[in-house]
Amino acid sequence: MGLNQPTQYWRMVLVIEAITVLFATAVETTLWKGMESQIPTVAQADFWMQAAMMGIPIICSTVAVGLTALFLAPFRLSSQGCENRFRTIFEGTAIGIGLDNLDGTIVESNAALQTMLGYSHEELASMTFSQFTHPDDVAIDEELFGEMIAGDRNSYQIEKRHINKDQQLRWIRLTNSLIRDEVNNPRYTVAVIEDITSLKQAQESIQLYSDIVKRMQLGLLVWQMCDLNDVQSLRLVECNPAAQQILQITAPQEDLLGKPLATLFPELLETDIPNTYAEIIRSGQGRNLCEGCYGDTTSQRIFAMKAFPLPNQCIGLVVEDITQRKQAEDALQHSEARFRVVAETAACMLLIFQGNALRYANPAAETISEYSRDELMAMAFWDSVHPDFRDMVRDRGLARQSGAVLPNRYEFKILTKSGNERWLDATAGLITLEGNPAVLATGYDITERKQAEEQLQLAADRERLLWEISLRIRSSLNLEEILQTTVAEVRQFLQADRVVIGSFEPGVCCRTIAESVGDHWKPALGWEVEACKIAEIKQLFEPDTVRVIHNTEQVEKTAFVWDYYTRCQVKADMGIPIMLNGEIFGVLAVNQCSAPRHWQPFEVDLLKKLGTQVEIAIQQGQLYQQLISLARNLESQVEDRTVELQRRMQELQNLNEVKDLLLHAVSHDLRTPIQGTLMVLNHLRSKDCETVPVTRSMLDCMIASSDRQLSLLNSLMAAHADTQATLTLNRESICLSQVFEQAIAAQAALLTKNEVVIVNQIPLDVPAINADPVKLQQVLENLLSNAVKHNSPGRTITITATLANEAYPNSLYCTVTDDGTGMTQAQCDRLFQLYARGLDKQHLTGIGVGLYRCQQIISAHAGKIGVHSTPSQGSTLWFTLPYS
Repeated sequence: MGLNQPTQYWRMVLVIEAITVLFATAVETTLWKGMESQIPTVAQADFWMQAAMMGIPIICSTVAVGLTALFLAPFRLSSQGCENRFRTIFEGTAIGIGLDNLDGTIVESNAALQTMLGYSHEELASMTFSQFTHPDDVAIDEELFGEMIAGDRNSYQIEKRHINKDQQLRWIRLTNSLIRDEVNNPRYTVAVIEDITSLKQAQESIQLYSDIVKRMQLGLLVWQMCDLNDVQSLRLVECNPAAQQILQITAPQEDLLGKPLATLFPELLETDIPNTYAEIIRSGQGRNLCEGCYGDTTSQRIFAMKAFPLPNQCIGLVVEDITQRKQAEDALQHSEARFRVVAETAACMLLIFQGNALRYANPAAETISEYSRDELMAMAFWDSVHPDFRDMVRDRGLARQSGAVLPNRYEFKILTKSGNERWLDATAGLITLEGNPAVLATGYDITERKQAEEQLQLAADRERLLWEISLRIRSSLNLEEILQTTVAEVRQFLQADRVVIGSFEPGVCCRTIAESVGDHWKPALGWEVEACKIAEIKQLFEPDTVRVIHNTEQVEKTAFVWDYYTRCQVKADMGIPIMLNGEIFGVLAVNQCSAPRHWQPFEVDLLKKLGTQVEIAIQQGQLYQQLISLARNLESQVEDRTVELQRRMQELQNLNEVKDLLLHAVSHDLRTPIQGTLMVLNHLRSKDCETVPVTRSMLDCMIASSDRQLSLLNSLMAAHADTQATLTLNRESICLSQVFEQAIAAQAALLTKNEVVIVNQIPLDVPAINADPVKLQQVLENLLSNAVKHNSPGRTITITATLANEAYPNSLYCTVTDDGTGMTQAQCDRLFQLYARGLDKQHLTGIGVGLYRCQQIISAHAGKIGVHSTPSQGSTLWFTLPYS
């Protein structure tokens, strides 16, 4: 808000004092200069003279300050009083007031604004108005605020929403004004905020009530009677659309409001209705008015009207269109006679009950229930309902009368007077009888239909069970499982004591091969009947016919049948032959051992159908066994063919490996001596003279290189031959150091090209060994060439040969060590295998024949060869040779 009044007051005094001092000093200087020019002796004036001259400005300023303070004191006191009054109003007013900087920051806020927003003075001082303004209202508020700051307007007023600290929404009316300083520059804004939440809620309620009045189906008219003694003063002040529709008023609403009754409904002035309106206004009591008609004969409407008093000598009329209700009442009266004729002659039971009591029962109800009408009217309706359904029918009947929404149609049983059960298909609906809810129920006798449905359901259940049993019987292709499942399923369904299957073995016997029997009865599984009795058994059964015995005591018995009934303790029996390919395979028999049993037709039919399913299952089992046998033969043939195919594949693989070995030798192993020869020839061609002298050493190198090529070709041929035959050695006593030197000399060109340093640590006193010098040199050259070619140039290769090795006593232990890239353990494990070049193309290309050949040569000398290597730490290839 800027400086307070005391601060401004003393600042003005100091400014006046400074101006006075400057002015007095200027006057004093001018006077002194003038006196010096007029009176030369002034310069030699005494001290007091000069002091007096210098004191003039001080005296003048003191006097000016005093006069200024004395002059401004009343104004300061008046201004301070105004500020105190403003501060009192600012803090005590019930309307929120806030002072904002030009960027919207709240500089000052009164208690009302703090209470309205729920923030303290300190919290508001760090906020802008947009932080508590509803997001949907921020844009318009900031737009108007910006226009005011820009000078396009001095103030603005809007209604917007604030969100207080508790996240509650409040509607406010904001009046924001711009305050300028003495030079008309914007200084700050004053926002006056009024909470209009209650007003907004009231407006919404009024709008809601207005919408309800406009949308309600009941007509509403409001008349005002300024003079209760003058019916001419009745004027219409409200008329909703429903009232216009009911009273068939076609004029627009704006043409109706404010018009007198004499203009709108002149015919009512001749009636007592206006006076009735006056009486209702005077008494303050509402009243139901009479029913009326309006319109011509073709579109006449009937309406009912209720009047009630309103403030300001007004009366409200609620108008309801009851045309349809009146028509329904008339139609009901006309149809009541027809209903009674229909009800009395209907073939279905027709009842009306209210509460627990019957109010009407037609003749069909007497016929179905076997009770007379008087007996029915004297008893509760649900007393005749079967106990299984009584609670449901009673609860639904009472609930329907209470207004509950329930299914209109359901089926239940009743008990007739004679105690018989009868099924009813009932339909119930809610009606009004003598002003109270009642239930109209109809009931059709569906007892015969229910019995037919039960028989159909029973038959369907039997068919379903038969299908399920058949599925379980035929679910297996194992003949033993099929038979055992059959006897178990049949016994469970028929609840018999024993079920057995007997199989005929022509010329041998009839044997029980499957049985399911109760715990109390002696098993018959494995029982064999002599072959001589098979013909007698087959005579007892005919194809597709069930042999049924309800009581075994009442039939004639042959010797076999007597023995069978006695052994198996049979009191009732059923049996059916199992036919396969037109011949009797066996018999499926069902025994009741506890007592005679009357077999039901459906049980006989079930056993007959199951016999057919068992025949199919047995045939499937037999076919499956044949299929298994064929499959086994086929598997044996496939295995034989597979072995033959594998042998042929191995032959092809061997041929392919020979081809790979040849290509590898030509592309890699023969390249090394050729490169040596080319290097020598290129060196000779690089000389300027036409005739190039060739030294003997060069010729020796070229011859050695050619010999090396020939040797490698021989090795290539021998690599495959040696896999089938033993390697031949031409042993002689040799010095190992000389063999190493020859190998180094043979690889000199390759070593020089790759800048390899050879460190020969073979001692001179190494004993001679008995070995093939040519093949041993091949080993050393292969080891050197591989150490060079599979590492980058500039490496060091160390050669050693020692006798002191505990692992290989009486052997010469030789090593070729490089400081190159090294190998993984997997590469080391397959390094000496034939065709090992594909393990790692970057490091092992071309080593297949050479190292494999090295292993052959060392093994032929009864030695060992191997490698020690670690990635990035170099490799050591070693071999041992026995010595005497």
